[in-house]
Amino acid sequence: MARELASNYNWTQTRIAKNLGVTQAAVSGYLTGEVELTAPPLSHDHLQSLSKNMAAEMASKKLNHSDLINYVCEICLSLRRGGAICLAHKSKIPELEEEKCSICVQLHMSLSEISDARRGVLSEMRCAVSVLESTPEFYDMVPQVFSNIVMGIADARGIADVAGIPGRLAKIRGKVRSMMGPEFGASGHLAKLLLVVMTKNPKWRALINIRYDRGVMDSIRKLNLKSAVLRREGEGQGGEDQLLRFADRALGKDKGIQVIIDEGGFGIEPNTYIIGESASKVADRAVRISRMTCIAAKKA
Repeated sequence: MARELASNYNWTQTRIAKNLGVTQAAVSGYLTGEVELTAPPLSHDHLQSLSKNMAAEMASKKLNHSDLINYVCEICLSLRRGGAICLAHKSKIPELEEEKCSICVQLHMSLSEISDARRGVLSEMRCAVSVLESTPEFYDMVPQVFSNIVMGIADARGIADVAGIPGRLAKIRGKVRSMMGPEFGASGHLAKLLLVVMTKNPKWRALINIRYDRGVMDSIRKLNLKSAVLRREGEGQGGEDQLLRFADRALGKDKGIQVIIDEGGFGIEPNTYIIGESASKVADRAVRISRMTCIAAKKA
């Protein structure tokens, strides 16, 4: 590419270096032939064809830096999916040809599909967290155990398929802040509860927890949200398993439930679990509950 840009487009070494993200000394080496430009399995003709296309795109300003990186990655994937790298690999290990190896093709197709689904969930999560952080009233909704918000990919099967906030949503200097950006596998307790919810109603893919008290309950009723209440007396051994069993039973009877309430017990803080189709939707419900509860408290 350096040679193409210098010889056919009259670019200076400094300009080439800046646009390719390398040093001017490296570009000088490319142009003077001090750097080996080809190595098996890539041929000179193959590289020259690729570089001509990319140089033309860069010179016409159709490629920015991000586009260039994406273009190079696509070329790399192509070389591995039946291209020169694939052929070289099979020439070194003949058994791969005999076994009709298609590992790279299958792997990259799978990763592409998963990546798109997970990227969408993380983007949705970031939007939801932003809404919560910018809502002053939500500060009073965060329980002692902190809040978290989770969202799963469609057909989530385990905690690794559910995104949450590492460190949860905490109270910091009068504001709610996420400790880190959303990540898959970052939540245990809420992810387990969401997975139970999704087995009963696959369209409910998100969940958030807030504190629970009479004021919160009044707001839930005013918003006409369907709720199920776990009263732990006589409900078994308690703890997380009890909540999961309760959610399974409650949603088995009514898939339209939007709120699961745990009134708590010895060593267990009361919590409200809001469920819905997306992180943004449960965040919006949490915000509405927060504002209604805050207004009611000021009037009291």
